[in-house]
Amino acid sequence: MKGKLTLAQIRVILLLAAVLMIVLTYFLVFQRNMNQADEFETKMRAENKRIEYLTSLEKKVSDLEIYTSLFTGEIDGFIKSFPVKLTQQKSLYLIYRMMLDSGIDIESITAGNEAPFYHKGRVLHSEADQKQIQQEAEKEEPLSEIGVVSMEQMIGSKSNYTVHVSGATKDIYKALDWIRDSEEKLSIGSVNLQFDSSTGKLKGSIGINFYSMLGNGVPYSDPDIGEFTFGLDTVFGEFHNE
Repeated sequence: MKGKLTLAQIRVILLLAAVLMIVLTYFLVFQRNMNQADEFETKMRAENKRIEYLTSLEKKVSDLEIYTSLFTGEIDGFIKSFPVKLTQQKSLYLIYRMMLDSGIDIESITAGNEAPFYHKGRVLHSEADQKQIQQEAEKEEPLSEIGVVSMEQMIGSKSNYTVHVSGATKDIYKALDWIRDSEEKLSIGSVNLQFDSSTGKLKGSIGINFYSMLGNGVPYSDPDIGEFTFGLDTVFGEFHNE
């Protein structure tokens, strides 16, 4: 009869429909899932590599903890070797002791401003860092002078004094050695000396840095200045604050 499909035609149509469904299923479902599976596998490989790397570090960390524990006592001792604070009185006394022990003559002293060199686990290298920390510190609770805190909370300060000196070469060397070997935490900031032909001595300035560490639990003790002589042709008649 006209308008009716034969059985063979129906079979062909059903077969084509089945093929179409298979094709659509492949592209719309299977292929999409395969792409997601590939992405997942790629991520898994990357994560497995990261896990392997972290696992390899575990032993190194354990070894490092054992290694650093051997130096815990030395580190604590080094931290406690810093004074909790360094007053101007004590700084001047140390300079006075340097003058007596080395034999140099001191003409005047100029004290610079105190600046942080260490703040809560961070060593400050630039003036910009120091200014930023000083501004932040003004808003913070001050640490107790005799409190003990972790290194991540300690505050280290540095004060610079420019000492104008004259002396024989051997005495200047003694003064520099005195700064280097001092039990206090000192360092040489600058040396600017010239030979004075009229006296046969070196004359100029030595910059000395004084360091302190607040939060290490070391109580402050005033220096014994019983032998500290004011005036009488000494430097301490010419002391300047910047």
